[in-house]
Amino acid sequence: MLRQWLLFALLAFVVFSAAFLPIQKDRQYYHSEAERAFFAQMAAAPPPVVVDSTQLFPAASDCSGCHGHDPNGYALLDLDGNDVNIFDDWRATMMANSAKDPFWRAKVSHEVLVNPAHADELQTVCTSCHAPMGHYTAILRGADHYTIDDLLVDTIGLDGVSCGACHQISAEQLGDLHSGQINFDTNRVVYGPYDLPFAAPMIQYVGFEPLQSDHIGDAGLCASCHSLLTGTVDLAGQPTGQTFVEQATYHEWLNSDYGEDGNNVTCQNCHIPQIKDPVVISANYLFLEGRSPYGLHEMVGGNTFMLQLMKENREALGIDAEEEQFD
Repeated sequence: MLRQWLLFALLAFVVFSAAFLPIQKDRQYYHSEAERAFFAQMAAAPPPVVVDSTQLFPAASDCSGCHGHDPNGYALLDLDGNDVNIFDDWRATMMANSAKDPFWRAKVSHEVLVNPAHADELQTVCTSCHAPMGHYTAILRGADHYTIDDLLVDTIGLDGVSCGACHQISAEQLGDLHSGQINFDTNRVVYGPYDLPFAAPMIQYVGFEPLQSDHIGDAGLCASCHSLLTGTVDLAGQPTGQTFVEQATYHEWLNSDYGEDGNNVTCQNCHIPQIKDPVVISANYLFLEGRSPYGLHEMVGGNTFMLQLMKENREALGIDAEEEQFD
């Protein structure tokens, strides 16, 4: 009797359960078709990524996939919905276009014309700051010089003062090196201001590891290129043993009311102004939370004339920023 009862109970359970099995065509979803397609894409195994492990610096285009415009409208927006993505703000600046600056190129050309015996040395000094990633890639690989001719065929050099030119500077000797002497960390790391960075995508897709370090906000980060002393020569082209202060922006700041002994308002405080809005700093990852404060990579300075000239001659100068990004 017990066996018959158990058999009957089991049969009833199966019939009861089958009644609640969903029919495929009537299945209801809590997510839209677009959402389900996105989730399926996220769950799929990513294609293999080939990272050039010999590359000392990433190109700006390598970084734009995550730190550029987010087509999903989630990341890199302020609280008012304004697009504040790093890549687009940066690429219409003097920093981004330092290697394409027509006035700089003309001045280098003039110096070479006047001092042909020192042509290679002059260009090597000038490219150390106007094309630092191309320059230091060549120098660290054993080259004696890095000239304008080298720059013109070097895409990483033409990136100007790009992401790695600032975010790969080491904390060692910060503020003590000048005239284009830059101490880069060559261990394939990039430094940023936020702790606990979500590192996996950058490691996988670009081959560099993001690390937190406070020195990224130190004014000494700018010292290597914004304090420039050049050697002088006489009319015969012979070295005089003297130096000429081409610019001393860092030391002017250091000795001002804004310097370390004063209010300590750093270069970054003004030229990369911060907003308090929590901004999601990477596209493609909907679970990321906003980071605050967030630095706007506008890098506004006093050279408005040159920016206007660049805006009006973008095609001739090979500048890929959009016209409205200069405004």
